[in-house]
Amino acid sequence: MRITGGSARGIILDVPQKGEVRPATDFTRERIFNCIGESIQNAFVLDCFAGTGAYGLEALSRKAKMCTFLELDTHVIQVLRLNCEKVCKSAQRSLNDSVKIINTDVFKINVNLWDRIDYLFFDPPYRFWEESRKQIFSFFNSFAKKFPNLILVLEYPSHFIWPYDFQWQPLYPIKASKKKNTPEINLFKLM
Repeated sequence: MRITGGSARGIILDVPQKGEVRPATDFTRERIFNCIGESIQNAFVLDCFAGTGAYGLEALSRKAKMCTFLELDTHVIQVLRLNCEKVCKSAQRSLNDSVKIINTDVFKINVNLWDRIDYLFFDPPYRFWEESRKQIFSFFNSFAKKFPNLILVLEYPSHFIWPYDFQWQPLYPIKASKKKNTPEINLFKLM
């Protein structure tokens, strides 16, 4: 697993041996960031269920201003911190000015911690899409109220059924693979 573009291109990311981590593939991230393009530059990014930090670190490599990583597993955070150090060093960026890591349950986070969020990457373990369905959509709605121009970047099971009152418009559907039952990825904005 490596950073696919920007000033830290080619940096290899470590993957935790413990914990429930399913990193976004290089192919997937490259396709997502091709859709996002230059709008990531100077953006403020929130990477939820961060794991390796692949989404947020890809954004930083491509000149996002700041990324906050949310992760609950303390073992995973150790690996995430190392990945942040490697990418920031390669991109010649200050770790303290570019990265914030918060050890928390994503659903307990207070949206008022931020003055600005432009992109929210959300790629939880797939079981969460059904087990925590109400919490997920409440979480999205809390961010929508404060950041109406926010872009959600979601990776979810292909069989997932969206609620009828989902107020976000899909922008760029991406299949993670041509295989059947592979995850779907999409960018969403408020309607």
